[in-house]
Amino acid sequence: MSLHRRALLTGALSAAAAGLLSGCGGKDLDGLLEQAATVPRRPARLTWWVSEIPARRGAVVADLIIRAFERRHPNIHVTKINALSTSDGNRSVITTQLAGGSDQPDVYLGDTTWPAQFGHSSLALPVDELLPDGFWDAYPPALRSGSTFRGKVYAVPFFTDSTYLFYREDLLHKHGLRVPRSWEELLRTARTVQTAGDVEAGFLWQAAVTESLTANVTEFLADAGAGILGGNGEAVLGGAAAERAFSLMAEFTASGVTPRTVATYKESDSQDAFAGGRGLFLRNWSYAWVNASTPEVSRVAGRIGAVPRPGFEGTGRSGVSCAGGWSNLVNPSSKELGAAMAFARFCAGDEVQRLLAREAGVIPAMTSVLDGREARAAGDPTVLRAADLELVARPVQTPYYPQVSKALYTPANEVVRGGLSPAAGVRAAREGLRTALEGKAL
Repeated sequence: MSLHRRALLTGALSAAAAGLLSGCGGKDLDGLLEQAATVPRRPARLTWWVSEIPARRGAVVADLIIRAFERRHPNIHVTKINALSTSDGNRSVITTQLAGGSDQPDVYLGDTTWPAQFGHSSLALPVDELLPDGFWDAYPPALRSGSTFRGKVYAVPFFTDSTYLFYREDLLHKHGLRVPRSWEELLRTARTVQTAGDVEAGFLWQAAVTESLTANVTEFLADAGAGILGGNGEAVLGGAAAERAFSLMAEFTASGVTPRTVATYKESDSQDAFAGGRGLFLRNWSYAWVNASTPEVSRVAGRIGAVPRPGFEGTGRSGVSCAGGWSNLVNPSSKELGAAMAFARFCAGDEVQRLLAREAGVIPAMTSVLDGREARAAGDPTVLRAADLELVARPVQTPYYPQVSKALYTPANEVVRGGLSPAAGVRAAREGLRTALEGKAL
């Protein structure tokens, strides 16, 4: 079975790069897997493409992991390649590099939305045969599902990420208000505090035309009980529940609870605004807790709380979180497949997972670590309450996920801006999804 590389039909690659590219030096898949199954005893050099991992105590977490690995494998030297800070930016760069046949990086950190796309295009080594029996028992089922495409696993878990509602404890206490249990209550609470002049923005979130908005849309749709794709991968978005979700996004800006600039906000923009004292509520990923709780970078440190997201009134559903996080993928063109696989496995193992709980502002992928001493000592509510969440996956089980994501975030952004009605936004998203799933969208 030859391993070929097919160019990804995304903005990351030019039209000239589309189509089948050369195979991995003529090697077959069985040969690659045989190499990956053997940890080298000779000296080896490895490169790891990794973006900055949020830290609790100022340490560079990636460097701590590399040093721990090198202590276990003194003959393998790991060099870090600093990746970009956004999922879309990283995907664009790494797909171009790997589709060109580069043997670097050997291991790369990939978003949980990538495996189907990268596996379909042979830009990641299938690793299921390289993992021991029972391996996935230690991790949430959503991780295995998101790492699998057509029965093959293309990613090794590293850390997960979930979303929460962060809030200003001091301002709620001042006005005698509780933490909202529904989106409708959040709107009322935000208006009360804004009207008093105590805060500029009632609710901060992310609605830029990027993957950030797709994650938000996925959550709002799940809150309302609306689906995106059916069991056979077909577009099922539509109906009153979907319109309720899109109507809420429109109401946030129309009411002034959310500033209209939210249509340009990514995670860092909303986080900076909240840490700067400009927001009452914030929807963001778990790492925002560390940043907002650090006095050196946050004006609201010591005055915030974090809880699972609310839901809609009358649905009986709350605590929904988009399933996020990052996993390690192995470059099939790597000249050090055995070392690369050993490193990916090490990052998924107990030592690194406990290190993440102790040092990093992310949620370890290994379930048992969430109840461990390191997690309890960190005192981070986003880790301690991770088990309370209902994780929902973005529609990632398709090689056309970038186009699917664009089909969601483009009309949703127009709804937030007021350029489309919620009903029109849902219709546009549904038609965009159908085109994307046929492989016809750019």
